[in-house]
Formats: sequence, C-alpha cells, structure tokens
Amino acid sequence: MTDVLAWATFGVCLALTGIRIPSALRGENRMMFVLFALISLDILLSLEVPYEFLDGLMGGFNVCNLLLRFLLYGTFLLMGIKVARAFGSRGGERAVRGPWGIAVLAITAVLTAVLFFSMDTSGSTVGLEDLDPEPALDLYSAFGRAYPGYVSACLVPGIWRSVRSSGPALLRAASGMLLAGLALLIVSQVFPLIPDSNAWLRPLINYSAALASALGLGGIWLSKTIARRTVRAIPSDQR
Repeated sequence: MTDVLAWATFGVCLALTGIRIPSALRGENRMMFVLFALISLDILLSLEVPYEFLDGLMGGFNVCNLLLRFLLYGTFLLMGIKVARAFGSRGGERAVRGPWGIAVLAITAVLTAVLFFSMDTSGSTVGLEDLDPEPALDLYSAFGRAYPGYVSACLVPGIWRSVRSSGPALLRAASGMLLAGLALLIVSQVFPLIPDSNAWLRPLINYSAALASALGLGGIWLSKTIARRTVRAIPSDQR
C-alpha cells in the first residue's frame, strides 16, 4: 500500500510540474514551477528503485540520502516564502527568511552534514533503513524532519486564517488540504515514539503529507488563476 501511495504521489507531483511548464516558459510564476519540480525530485529520491540506482552511481554510500535532505531543505525554504507571501503572512515569511529562519536552516544543514559523515553509510538503502542503529543515525533523521517541521509550523497560522475566511470555496478547500499536509509534517516530529511494529506509519505519514501539500498548492494556484480570469472577463467600467 505504501509503495502505491509513494508512486501515486510522485505521479501527481510530476503531473503538476508538467502543467506548470507552459506558464514557466511564458515567464509567469516560475517559482511555482521550480517548487513542483523540487517536490517531484524529492519524491523520486525517496523511492527505492531510483534511489538505489542513483546512489549506486555515486558509490553506494547513501550520498543520495544526504542530497535528498538538502533538496528538502531548499524545497521548504522556497515553499515557506512562496506560501507565506500568497497568504499575506508577514510573520510567517519573516520566520522563514528572516535571521532566525536562516539560522535554523544553517544550523540544521551543518549538523545534518556532520552527522552523515560521522557514520558508516556504506551500502545503498533507501531511508537508511538497513544501516546499523546508532545515536548519530537517530539524530540525523531527527534533523532531517526538523526543518520541514519548523517551516510547516511557521505557515500554519496564515493558512488557517484562509481556511476560516469567506473566500472562494476552492481556495478554502485547497488551503485546508495544504494545512493537512503541513500538520502531518509536524506530526512526523514524533516518529521516534512510533513502535517498530507500526513502522509502516512513518512512510504513510510522509507520503500523505507530500500528496496533500502538492494537491493543496495545485488547488491554490488553480483558484487564483480562475479568480484572475474572472476579473479580466469583467468590463473595466463594471469592476
């Protein structure tokens, strides 16, 4: 079931990226295209077959996992800025791109790299599942979840205001979907409390979060596109 969800999530993200290509070529909102492309790449590198193939090309030391971590940090930095601006959340934008937000990102990135190179990571294994358990691995995984969780927490208040507003139904529904995805990322911070007998919950939560976030972002973009076209269709003297 988890594999089906993972590939379905990748397919949805790839489709959303493809839909954005014409607008990106016209120079319209290229940041959204880049964001969907990054999310698609993040999902691709979390899938077993492409992960093991690409990591094998890089020597089989799970460098692909470290690359995925840094791509995720970049994805959430971009998404945090884009979403905060879209919802008019100045506080959220400051928390992501201001001094504190950049400090959180820098510290997380440095510690992620230090922990990775302190471990024996030989043998390609998606999610580092087959590596010997050790405190450094637990910390590495925790830092990998921490920055996405931080950005999600920064965005929740602004998105919640949109969900509760009297705006278009599509915008509120899409905002709710995005909010659900970010809430799941916040929940992922407690992964260490999930017993090994229920380990399947971890990828289920991760992929559900990615799918909900991607669908939410796509719905928000669609809602705003419809709103702009509706305004253009109204004669200027009736606006």
